[in-house]
Amino acid sequence: MKKAYEKNELWFAITWIIIYVVVMGNLRGNLGDDSPFTALALFIIAAVLTIFIVKNELSKKYGFTGVSDAKRYLYYIPFVLLCSDNFWFGVSMHYEMPYQIFAVVSMALVGYVEEIVFRGFLFRAIEKDSETQAIIITAVTFGAGHIVNLLTGHAGLETWLQIAYAIAIGFAFAMFFYKSGSLIPCIITHSAIDVASRFSGESSQTQDIIAAFFLIIVAGGYALYLHWKVEKTES
Repeated sequence: MKKAYEKNELWFAITWIIIYVVVMGNLRGNLGDDSPFTALALFIIAAVLTIFIVKNELSKKYGFTGVSDAKRYLYYIPFVLLCSDNFWFGVSMHYEMPYQIFAVVSMALVGYVEEIVFRGFLFRAIEKDSETQAIIITAVTFGAGHIVNLLTGHAGLETWLQIAYAIAIGFAFAMFFYKSGSLIPCIITHSAIDVASRFSGESSQTQDIIAAFFLIIVAGGYALYLHWKVEKTES
């Protein structure tokens, strides 16, 4: 694994994205998010990635550090708002116990793994050549990667809305990571959004569209704020 990483960081990142999309697309599509096997597979992937980063002293490079000045980042209020829309239309458990617990664990790990492979591996690999390309490519590929949700039985419009706001959120996360050097707030927010989605109430198509536009406006606005108002933290 280390040899592949040292040989070509970009292909290392792409390989892990492919592994993640293929493995989790099949498991989530066939077994569901509430399966203990889905949770176990995500835990194994997360453990392998974490051990690799820590063992090779790459924690700082991939954002396993704190943020020095939360005020500059508006105390993460936009990230909190991104988590809120899952509760606008009520709260309910999507699965019976203990499967709800497996779903929560899976969703928390999805946020963790996706931030490492998209905002961590892929961003840093592209950033060496172009910071702008790193931000754009990781945001767009992150959003496009949600096409895999079509394999899990989600309706077409729901998935396309998710792709749209995931791209906006991807820009906010990428800009935050670029400016602060920390991936932790992105991981926490991403995991919180995914976990909250397993407690969201039923919503109509119109409500889904309203929520999607809210996410796009908040995430896009935050990304622009970070771009214009916040100076990059020097390593």
